[in-house]
Amino acid sequence: MLSPRYWTFLFIVLAAIAYSMVKHLNQPELIVSPSDPFSYRYLELDNGMKALLLSTPDSDKAAAAVSVSVGSGDDPQDREGLAHFLEHMLFLGTEPYPEAGEYQAYISRNGGVHNAFTAHSQTTYFFEVNNTALAGALDRFAPFFISPTFDEQYVEREKNAVHAEYKSKYKDDFRRIFSAEKQAMNPQHPYASFSTGNLDTLADRDGSHIRDELLTFYQQHYSSDRMTLVLAGNYPLEQLEQWAKEHFSAVPQQDNSGDQSSNQQPLFKPGQLPLDLNVEPVKEIRRLQFTFPVPASKHLYQYKPIQVITSLIGHEGEGSLLAYLKQKGWAEGLSAGRSLATDNETTIVVQVSLTRNGLLHTDQITQALMHYIKLIKQAPLPDYLITEQATMSELSFRFQEQSRLSDYVVRLSSNLLIYPSHDVIYGDYKWLPISQPTLKPFLDALNVNNMLRTLIAPNVASEILDPWYGTPIRLRPSQFPNLSLPEEGLEALHLPRANPFIPDNLEASVKQASSQPEALINDPQRSLWYYAEQDFEQPKAHVRVLLQQPEIQQSARARVLARLYTRTVNEALNTYSYPAHVAGLSYNLSVTGEGVLLHIGGYQDKMPALLQRVLQEMQQIELSEDAFKRYKNSLQRGLENQLKGKPYQRTMEELKHWLFEPSFSAPDLLAELQDVSREDVLTFAQQFRNQVAHELYLHGKLSRQQANTLAQLVQDVFPANHPRLAPSQVLQAPAGVHQQALQLDHQDSAFTLYIQGDENDDQTRAAYSLLGQILSAPYYQYMRTEQQLGYIVFATPYPQKTVPGIAFIVQSPQATPQQIRAQSDIFFRQFDSQLAAMPAAEFDNFKQGLINLLLEKPKNMAEKASRYWRDLGNQRFSFDTLEAIAAEVEKLTLNDIQQLYQHAIMQQQQPWLIFTQGGELPDTALLQTVDRSQQARFQLDTLTSDNQASDTQGNEDQSH
Repeated sequence: MLSPRYWTFLFIVLAAIAYSMVKHLNQPELIVSPSDPFSYRYLELDNGMKALLLSTPDSDKAAAAVSVSVGSGDDPQDREGLAHFLEHMLFLGTEPYPEAGEYQAYISRNGGVHNAFTAHSQTTYFFEVNNTALAGALDRFAPFFISPTFDEQYVEREKNAVHAEYKSKYKDDFRRIFSAEKQAMNPQHPYASFSTGNLDTLADRDGSHIRDELLTFYQQHYSSDRMTLVLAGNYPLEQLEQWAKEHFSAVPQQDNSGDQSSNQQPLFKPGQLPLDLNVEPVKEIRRLQFTFPVPASKHLYQYKPIQVITSLIGHEGEGSLLAYLKQKGWAEGLSAGRSLATDNETTIVVQVSLTRNGLLHTDQITQALMHYIKLIKQAPLPDYLITEQATMSELSFRFQEQSRLSDYVVRLSSNLLIYPSHDVIYGDYKWLPISQPTLKPFLDALNVNNMLRTLIAPNVASEILDPWYGTPIRLRPSQFPNLSLPEEGLEALHLPRANPFIPDNLEASVKQASSQPEALINDPQRSLWYYAEQDFEQPKAHVRVLLQQPEIQQSARARVLARLYTRTVNEALNTYSYPAHVAGLSYNLSVTGEGVLLHIGGYQDKMPALLQRVLQEMQQIELSEDAFKRYKNSLQRGLENQLKGKPYQRTMEELKHWLFEPSFSAPDLLAELQDVSREDVLTFAQQFRNQVAHELYLHGKLSRQQANTLAQLVQDVFPANHPRLAPSQVLQAPAGVHQQALQLDHQDSAFTLYIQGDENDDQTRAAYSLLGQILSAPYYQYMRTEQQLGYIVFATPYPQKTVPGIAFIVQSPQATPQQIRAQSDIFFRQFDSQLAAMPAAEFDNFKQGLINLLLEKPKNMAEKASRYWRDLGNQRFSFDTLEAIAAEVEKLTLNDIQQLYQHAIMQQQQPWLIFTQGGELPDTALLQTVDRSQQARFQLDTLTSDNQASDTQGNEDQSH
């Protein structure tokens, strides 16, 4: 039976939904959250294109997305990657704008971003730009779908870019495992094909020219009636509708588009399952993965059968499958969710992260999974499980928080391909009670005879290589159904009980909002900063508790012990805290460069209880020898895997490690980890409170009294008894050009050039930010599109804490670091004349674009809290970093930027640090010869309000 509070709560939520349906009188068919400030209009153009318009008041940004119901699953046979290749080509010239890079340059100089992706059954293109530039962006964007040129020279060049993308992921375990799994599927099903493409699949052949095939594919599939459009901007709906019709009515509706029939081949052939697949990864990954093909579910979106099932299998509370596997010492984590979803089928995937011991018990883990599924099948699910899921989904809709506008239009354009128009916004949240007959076919499909079981681990038995990524694999019929294993301990498994963390009180506790954070406590050993939210009317809060410890800041060994300590606490709390996470209240306990950071965020109703429980667990940990070994092995594996990251990522990690003091690299931590014992961790936990300082920040609809009460909870458990710590510092790089070469086991080379500013005042930060933005698009255009040096290419402002800088980054499958450096120098010389001749109007566009970006309002409470927390960490107690830098950008002249370019780049008067993979640069000093201990440090440019406090922002201990 449901308790009265559930019925009352459901009534309130459903009443709010009813209100939302009539909120926008001009579009009553669209169900909109009452907390949504936008206005909407749905229409269908004469050519059959579906369109959704969003009027976004007070927004400085506008955005658009177009989704096409075609993807890699539509690739012609023997032309793997053609849909992906086509996505690339649409960026390289249209009839109104034939110059490749014009679209990208316009977006960049108007403060925007753009991208696209190709999935199995859809391709989506999107951008975000300054609101004032929306019309010009649409003028360049719409011709993608009307008159692309497919210029022959770029067809040849872009094949290399696709190949570079393929090679850049050649040692990416996600791509390798994804490809290996396809070898177990029905080869006639399009999902089993190679979707990225490379020089072989896209090569010209006798009687088959790739450009001709591109044109045919485009004309066949890019039809207006298979497209959806979303436009968002701070304009009246009437204006947006006019632009939608003006720009997109000319998108052709192809005569042959209706001839396309969806694939009817099953993902696995009849009788093909069950199968066992072994996959050997590059990194040390240990995972047991179960894939079940189940019936199509897209048409049942309002009942969400897949989410009902996977939320139960993936539950982590008391009696859960994960709790049982952890108790056995076999697993570290578990997730369950939907993978493929087409009109014909769905796949449910369960992933279990294994311990080393778990590798020896894969059959027992399989049996435990099937036992838990049996519990779900035994009888109709308790009403409270269905009600809780629906309640939290409705609550999320009622208090819907805005995300980045470009992300939102992408989601809506995808939804338009799936949901009826009235549910395009609400469909993700709509959750009606599901009947047992509706659920039964999905549960019936979860059986051992309908399962692909994949074991991913180092040195697993293998027989063949995956043809696309060279991954060692073995594929055999599964023997599991013939095994009979004892069911020892399985009686501990049970379905989740009623969730005590479902919020009851949704009223805000504060009536008077704050203009900016204020210090309620400001002692030498502890501070409490408080902000009463004024912009977001939500019953939520964010609490950050930084427990500073000098030993953690200064010692690599203490960092290691702290990470093992927090892992112990997190594991002990998992079954308790997981229901809170499900109910919209989550915590994160992590190690920073200054101590241990506890962040709790979500509905504030049950927040004090969660905070108190976490603090109590931190005070009195229990750690068995077996658990310690698992945590230690897990930490070692994570650090070793970090060293196997992508080359460009590794160069950036090494750059950050060099710049920050104190700083400890992955090898530093691995060296300390070797002789750490269980007793060391217990001693660290017992002594943790001996030297501790507090930095607290509370943000939300909490009252001052509640803020002080939460701060007292912390003080009671961990009394502050040590002066607050100064933050980590950024080193001033040595004058001249210095290099550090990495030796990574990767076929790609990498080149990262970092140019550091000489001051960290607002004016210098503004100048470097603007120069970095100006350089971004042309560097990409020259290095990637024209020179074809690699798929990963970017130039960007690269500030570290308050220190400005610019980074130029390239990862290449064929060019050496020396060649990348030479081409970068050519670009710098060429761009010197371009910058000298830049029109004033173009420069003003760049300025306004950056100003808009800096002054963009936070989209949700979490983002706003993070901004203030960052200012606290940089001791900016005026809380106006972005506003102050924007004001300095406004003052900059083109001459200022030209002089900075000459000084920092052409004359190399600022420090250059170059990190490479794939070889050293000739005639360049080695960074290893520089004594870091003798380098000066940047001091924080502290600006204060009436309140004073010390640093609160730690950085991840791997790099800072």
